[in-house]
Amino acid sequence: MKMKEKKRILENFANNCLQLSTVFFGFALFVLSYPQNVNAQEFNMNSMPPPEMHMEYSAGALKDGGKLSVSVTIPGNWHVNANEVTDEFLKPSSIEVKAEGIEFGEVVWPKPIKEYNEALELEILTFRGTFTIEIPVKSATGNYDSLGTQATFRYQACDNSICLAPASKTISLDGEAVDGLAKGSKKNDSKIEGAVINSPEPAAQNSSAVPAENRAGIVVLLLFAFLGGIILNLMPCVLPVLSLKLFSLIKQAGESRGRLLALGGATTAGILVSFWVLAAVVAAVKAGGGSAGWGMQFQSAGFIAFMAVILTAFAMSFFGVFEIWLPWGATTKMDAAGKKAGLAGAFFTGALLVLLSTPCSAPFLGTAMGFAFSETVPVLFLFFTAAGLGLALPYMLVSAFPRVLKVFPKPGAWMVKLQKVMGVLLLASVAWLLWIVNEQAGWLGDLLFMVIVVLSVGSGFVIGKFAPPGVSFKREIAAIGGSIAVLTVVWFTAIGPQYETAVTEQFNARMQAQMTEDGWYNYNPALIKSFAKMKRTVFIDVTADWCLTCKANEAAILDDDDFRQAMDSLGVALVKADWTRETPEVNALLRSLHKSGVPAYAIYPEGDASRQIVLPELLTTDAIVEKITGEF
Repeated sequence: MKMKEKKRILENFANNCLQLSTVFFGFALFVLSYPQNVNAQEFNMNSMPPPEMHMEYSAGALKDGGKLSVSVTIPGNWHVNANEVTDEFLKPSSIEVKAEGIEFGEVVWPKPIKEYNEALELEILTFRGTFTIEIPVKSATGNYDSLGTQATFRYQACDNSICLAPASKTISLDGEAVDGLAKGSKKNDSKIEGAVINSPEPAAQNSSAVPAENRAGIVVLLLFAFLGGIILNLMPCVLPVLSLKLFSLIKQAGESRGRLLALGGATTAGILVSFWVLAAVVAAVKAGGGSAGWGMQFQSAGFIAFMAVILTAFAMSFFGVFEIWLPWGATTKMDAAGKKAGLAGAFFTGALLVLLSTPCSAPFLGTAMGFAFSETVPVLFLFFTAAGLGLALPYMLVSAFPRVLKVFPKPGAWMVKLQKVMGVLLLASVAWLLWIVNEQAGWLGDLLFMVIVVLSVGSGFVIGKFAPPGVSFKREIAAIGGSIAVLTVVWFTAIGPQYETAVTEQFNARMQAQMTEDGWYNYNPALIKSFAKMKRTVFIDVTADWCLTCKANEAAILDDDDFRQAMDSLGVALVKADWTRETPEVNALLRSLHKSGVPAYAIYPEGDASRQIVLPELLTTDAIVEKITGEF
């Protein structure tokens, strides 16, 4: 290839990348700068209701040794930073008390909660639920005015994915309005309670755009989505399609740079289009009042059947049973036909990669998607695009820098044998789907799905015999269309309904039992309340049969004797929430953890959900024990 041609290809690639980046970040800027008075609720950035506050002096005359108590209640699943912070990004809580003629001593703060913040990837100190701050009275002169006492609580509210701008709230005992708010009632008892509560005043609250702190928070979460997409390439859920990725790279090793760029672009397009389709499905489910989550399609028997058919078809193609060809018969056009077929194959490989990667939530990705699933459609698409670009990054880099492909030998006859090995690996992917089916519906489910798999194999042979390459393209269309029609009719009339019945019966039987087969409690909100009454710490595992990361963690950590012994010695109740099939209770639990999918893990110290500690997707026994023992 001439140098000018190479230069032109590289310039086009650079320009395309620049345009894609410009469009993506331009859309991000539009979303982040959209007027706040229009979408404040949609972004949910300043949506934490102000904390409730209650203030009272100790009974009796005010004197040295008395105290002022200020109780603060943080709503919902929010928390505020403690009076000490572990990172300069976080703003500590503080309180200022003023009263004419009264001198106060050093503030006594409650013991903070230690918890791991997945978004920041560090341990933080927080206050949750209701806590009490005590301020000792050092002295009170004869002209003191206890009714004029005002306490201003300054705080930064956060959830598990983002922190709001610093805010403040003031309570007064004298009934006078504070900062122009409504008056409260006045009390003249020696034990006096606060009556007037102020609303928070976040920085830039009246700005026409999302505050800078919040924009920065969203940008950080977008970065998490991008990094999570990259890491998704290494997660167990993607391993079943590793054969497709590997074979695709080997086939590209001998291609020209221009061809590599085109194939990399097609793979990236397949990944992005698939992510956008998933985002559209999520948006549609939310618009219809349903609950959407990452990997939710694997709760559908029809989707698993579809994936079984697709993977079986790929495997039969790799075995040479049939070949999809395009209607360009002339020899002079065969090269162009091959190129177009290769681009289509790269596109659908990218799409398949997305479909098989979604059963699992990678580090960073769970936090980012937990936020995105609760936001508006533009924000949702923004985060799915970031994750898609992350997943596609290795293929874009290989296409731009093909030297890495030199580790593979040049394409040759050996690839025919390798192709058959890859077909076996794809059938192993089908076996993985059958294992999921077995977990959901037992042997009957496997039997029903084997019918679909056998029909798919038979369809491959029919297509190969009835419409081999070189004959009329109409025959290929007829063979493929007929196979799809037969499979669809068989599924909806015979297999699908029976499978759904089997799954429902087995799932209901599992949920009705208080304990799982491996000795965990089945999750339900009433159970958690009973543990809270007993002050018993709870470890919650939100899992699903189709989640390979969940199963990997179970095999490596949660089913290990060391973990079980550690939990037994600490008196921790082990609770498993099954998301294999959608249930309102587990949907609500995931929302409370600010998670969009599984796996998800949390600790409730003494059964108190308001003090929840959300753990990362990748676990170690020592880290879990440290979080639990750090609470006591």
